[in-house]
Amino acid sequence: MKQTHEPLFEIRLGDSFNYAREINKPFGELDRVLAWCKTELTGEWRWQLVDVSTDKRPGRYIFYFDSERDYFAFTLYWQ
Repeated sequence: MKQTHEPLFEIRLGDSFNYAREINKPFGELDRVLAWCKTELTGEWRWQLVDVSTDKRPGRYIFYFDSERDYFAFTLYWQ
């Protein structure tokens, strides 16, 4: 019997999304952003770490969205 293996999740590159938004957040704030995204966004989304936050400087993150609605909601809330 032939077995097919499907990935547990799909890995997508940032340029495969329709929208992207970079944000800067201080140490400890990323968890709040991710929790909000999990409850408020309706389409596919991903995030990327650009620079790690420290106690002296914020971290840089890029969030990617397929949905225009999600992109604008994120931008308005987290700008």
